Amino acid sequence: MVMEKLHGASTNWASKFLFGFITVTFVISSMAGYLYTRVDNSAAKVNGEEISQQAFQNQYNIASRNLTPQEIDSPAQVANLKRQVLASLIDQELLRQYANELKLGVSDARIKQEIVTTPTFQNNGKFDNTLYQQTLQNNGISAETYAGYVREALRLEQLQSGLGTTTFSVPAQQEKLTKLFFQSRQIRLANLSLANEIAKQEVSDEEIQAYYDAHKAEFTIPETVKVQYLDLSGAAMENNINITDVEIAQYYQDNKPQFTTQGQQRLAHIQVKTEQQAQELYQQLQNGANFADLAKNHSIDPTSAERGGDLSWVSAGEFPKVFEDAANALAVGQYSQPVNLDNHYHIILVEERKEPQLQPLESVKAQIAAQIRQNLVNTQFYSIEKRVAEKAFEDPSSLNAAAEVGGVKVQETAYFSRDDIPAELNYPNVVSAVFDSDLSQGGSNSEPMNVGEQHSVVVRVLDHKPQSIKTLDEAKADITAHLKHQKAEAVVLAQAEQIVQNLSEGKSVEGVKFSAEQTWVFAENKDPVLNNTVFSMAKPEEGKTTYKAASNANGDVVIIALDKVVDGKLTEQEQKQFAVQIEQLSQVSLQNSLLNALRAKAKIKINDSFINQEQ
Repeated sequence: MVMEKLHGASTNWASKFLFGFITVTFVISSMAGYLYTRVDNSAAKVNGEEISQQAFQNQYNIASRNLTPQEIDSPAQVANLKRQVLASLIDQELLRQYANELKLGVSDARIKQEIVTTPTFQNNGKFDNTLYQQTLQNNGISAETYAGYVREALRLEQLQSGLGTTTFSVPAQQEKLTKLFFQSRQIRLANLSLANEIAKQEVSDEEIQAYYDAHKAEFTIPETVKVQYLDLSGAAMENNINITDVEIAQYYQDNKPQFTTQGQQRLAHIQVKTEQQAQELYQQLQNGANFADLAKNHSIDPTSAERGGDLSWVSAGEFPKVFEDAANALAVGQYSQPVNLDNHYHIILVEERKEPQLQPLESVKAQIAAQIRQNLVNTQFYSIEKRVAEKAFEDPSSLNAAAEVGGVKVQETAYFSRDDIPAELNYPNVVSAVFDSDLSQGGSNSEPMNVGEQHSVVVRVLDHKPQSIKTLDEAKADITAHLKHQKAEAVVLAQAEQIVQNLSEGKSVEGVKFSAEQTWVFAENKDPVLNNTVFSMAKPEEGKTTYKAASNANGDVVIIALDKVVDGKLTEQEQKQFAVQIEQLSQVSLQNSLLNALRAKAKIKINDSFINQEQ
């Protein structure tokens, strides 16, 4: 259990570290715009090297997918995400430049190995060239360009590996950490009740007034509103829509291309750098040479060459038009004349073809019904939303007319503040309308506010109470209770200190009842407040007990009896896991230090006007 908690803590901390190793999947996701940094204005410059606005925007788009609709509409959340994305890109650039200083290099063989073993490009555990080519094409890059990015990522992996080799702990250090972190202490606890002492305490009007004057902010009553609203949802309309077989059949007839599978062809190619090489290989094919053998021995496309030039099954649009046109002009089993593409030459072979096929109506019936239903919902929702908006505007004194045309009920909330907004209204645009616009003064209806796909809310503020401070009379009971508790705690704590002294001197003490013995382990942190006291107590001598008074997380006074301290001990397997976690945390610390040092000496110029503009 303790090891699991430790592992969770270390991985959570490490996962928040921004720069990490740039995995191949990350490179694919973010590189499409990064290729054009030389023609874009910069988002930032690091030692004169630009981070393009396009690179920033691409990475921001990826990161923002994890935001909720409410967060996307929050300027503070968006600004924070922008800062994180820019910091990550700056860190990456600093590390890239540092890797250049160290002259780190990667072999072509290592790049090839990384590509063919990347899960992103694998199908059923094996490298799939079709998937590889399609992924690159979808990102608008060539195989050579991608290989360059893999090389860059592997150089940074080398850099991290180098950092890892410098972060180690010797067995003696590991043993010491194990003893301390997994140390257990056998204790007994005695709770001293404050209730009787609280009842004895008296608080004067002067004390109450003084506390009130010094702590007025504690008695702030937040701004609150009471709201009526309409909840318009396309999802609720779906239940009232019935689709007939006739409608499905008609849609199928009208949209057959939508249900026709795309034709495919299995291609192979030989790629070389010069036209002369291509013509020589073409002539060898004409003389009966084996296509696969020539591809293996001469093609400069490393991933397909080892497969005899095989590109697997491809669909229209996966390759550049000039490549596809050449392939489409061939019969099965034929190969093309050399084709010039991006200053390289390709000889293309068509190995097999699959013709387009129309899917049977029965196999797509459910899909068609869902599409028709969605189309109808779209039409109905926006029509109803428009009519609701008109009625809400025409009759600003009530939501009843708008509710009637919308087919929904007027709903009403209790009073709420910004800190306890009902879930149905907890959207930034709705919250802003309710608290920050003229709507908060009452007497009018809002227009439908979009809070999701086919989901709108119309609100009306029934009553608005501005922020205020409790009067002394309103706060008096709370202040009195607080001051009595404070005084009682001081008295009981003093009594506890005297009891501890008596127990430590071996004197008998009446009225103090200790619990049964319990074992606390430092790493488990059972009581965040009391834990520190328990593990800071002096180790008792053999057969003796150490005592101490303290307050726990609940504010109670507790006397701790420490009977025994046992150094932590792990199994061999747990010790190995712990050693790995120590090194991981040490590496994170070292990486932070490296980046701080690189940032300190770097010239970093941020384009604030770009970063601060609205998305």
